[in-house]
Amino acid sequence: MLISILLATVMSVAACADEGGDVATPSSTPLPTTGSPSPGPSPTGSPSPAPGTDLGDGRHFGYIESVDIRTLPGTMVLDLAYFLTGDEANEAAEEHGDETPVPNDYYIVNDNPRLRTLVVSRDVRILLIDWMNCCDRFFPADPGRFQDSFALDEYPPGNYKGKFSPYWLTVRDGVVTAIEEQYLP
Repeated sequence: MLISILLATVMSVAACADEGGDVATPSSTPLPTTGSPSPGPSPTGSPSPAPGTDLGDGRHFGYIESVDIRTLPGTMVLDLAYFLTGDEANEAAEEHGDETPVPNDYYIVNDNPRLRTLVVSRDVRILLIDWMNCCDRFFPADPGRFQDSFALDEYPPGNYKGKFSPYWLTVRDGVVTAIEEQYLP
């Protein structure tokens, strides 16, 4: 019994420690990427998703590599990044040897190649930018069309940009409950 309690405590502490580096908010500073090993390249040479990895509750920024919300449970593969503004953006750009002050007052840090496979709620709320009335209007997206947009190999016309746009995800209890497209000038 004591061993079970000790093991559960150790596992809980380890999970919390791993989870702490995965939260991204607009005011986050870039975190070192040496804390957890990244999976090796896939046979195609690109990083492969780390199965079963998830993010803590909250909002996270990144690039969705693929999404399958037609089957249950729905899943997506996310390349986590950090969307920085103001002084944090300028400091990160300087550290990376890029132009400062940063153009348009934002800078994206995406140093870690690790991909995360996430569970998506069957009731996920998807808000996309209305590119036809650019750029501060959002509309609720059709999940099927949203998923189909990730199969496109070229930048598409219209409102469904798929992997060509970055997104903010809201995670609750380990499940993606909302997806919101991020406008980049």
